[in-house]
Amino acid sequence: MAALVPRLAHSAALILLALPAQGQTPCTGLPDALAALAARYAEAPRVSGLMADGKLMIITASEAGGFTVLIVTPEGLACMAASGEGFALVEAPKPGVDG
Repeated sequence: MAALVPRLAHSAALILLALPAQGQTPCTGLPDALAALAARYAEAPRVSGLMADGKLMIITASEAGGFTVLIVTPEGLACMAASGEGFALVEAPKPGVDG
């Protein structure tokens, strides 16, 4: 439960970055979103991928394991989709090696 409090504060900080209309996802320009996550939570981009709808998904994470998922429009608007704790990169299995 104690780990949840910082993540709730994290979410609130991102919401305050943009103050969207009620019911909308918190969004701001990508450079501002990345700068805020770096300054407040020591998060940096770790994983990214192009989605089928043309948007970019970026996962930022800190060494402590906190993470944020951003969805970025082609226009550069970054919207927070999720945040949490326990981020870890998992090594992909090597081709041809049975487990």
